[in-house]
Amino acid sequence: MRRAGTAVLVVLGAMLAGCGPAAEPVVPGSSGWSALPDSPLSPRESAVGLWTGREVLLVGGSDAPPCPPAASCVRDPTPLLDGAAFDPATNRWREIADSPVSLVGERGVVVGSTAYFLPTGSDRELLVYRVDRDEWTREPVPFGDGYQLLAAGDRLVAYLGGEENHRGTDYLLDPRTATWSALPADPLNAAYTREMAWTGTELVLFDSEMVPNPGSEKPSITRAAVLNLATGSWRRLPDSAMLGTGPWLAAGSTLVNPTLGGADGGQVNNWGRSYPYGGSLAPASGVWSSLPNPPRGDTFAAGARTGTTAIYFGDRGLVLDTTTGSWQQVPAIPGERVTGRTVVAAGVRMLVFGGARQDAEPAVVADAWIWSP
Repeated sequence: MRRAGTAVLVVLGAMLAGCGPAAEPVVPGSSGWSALPDSPLSPRESAVGLWTGREVLLVGGSDAPPCPPAASCVRDPTPLLDGAAFDPATNRWREIADSPVSLVGERGVVVGSTAYFLPTGSDRELLVYRVDRDEWTREPVPFGDGYQLLAAGDRLVAYLGGEENHRGTDYLLDPRTATWSALPADPLNAAYTREMAWTGTELVLFDSEMVPNPGSEKPSITRAAVLNLATGSWRRLPDSAMLGTGPWLAAGSTLVNPTLGGADGGQVNNWGRSYPYGGSLAPASGVWSSLPNPPRGDTFAAGARTGTTAIYFGDRGLVLDTTTGSWQQVPAIPGERVTGRTVVAAGVRMLVFGGARQDAEPAVVADAWIWSP
């Protein structure tokens, strides 16, 4: 059922939460996963999840009947608007204000105490949630569909995800002045699958060179260029010998894409050898490196971590520990198999929520778990 809470209920709930007993600590089970207390959210899949640095935010999602694997289903016409926040330090949930726009599987980023989202199909609109005020606003942007967001220190970057149809302009938002400015044009020609990453001091653009498909004589390798935001100048880096343009984890002076596997072009576009999807780049020197070899037989990655941060994009598979260069197997979550969980990196921990149970009676679920590597 969909929640239709009132302001009175929200205030009362907050008062009761503040007067409750001391929180129980999160204690890992034998599997390494800890079951979290019941959340305020109903069963759903494809909720949007973000880490604020203190809490995990979960917003929206769909409680429509699960779509069977490999099937094409109509998008939920009435997706959910409610949300909640979980604090691992206190092992407690709290409700947050309803989003004014539906969010189902979108990506978002956090800059300071503000979360930003680009709703699917939005018409030049940015959805903004101010965590400290528990307040949503809708703000205009100078661009249309096809953009992605990136947190770059205390600023927000909006970049075009691909240039198959046209070249576009990338933008930078200064939240202090609420003003957008165009970034200098990058030195790469039109490309597929553009991704950006923040090193802590510079902005790095990754893309895939456009090649004929089918019929290419070479793979669409990953290229890179670095932008110094202070000077507005780009520098082109050497091309890689890998295929994936993201995701990226900043690990010291290196950016790491932990995606495993590779491709050789198949029978139509055979390139004579296999090119890996993942790898690492040292932006300062422009040196590309291969990922450490995974355990024999394991080719699916779930993410990567440093000693304090992580990126996770799956709840099963291998996680690269960049501090040791070794791979760690994510244990199976206890209970029945659930697909489509929302996965969030909470520091180095992995929090998962909801998803769809695909058994004799498919249904969405509302359980939440946390794993500490």
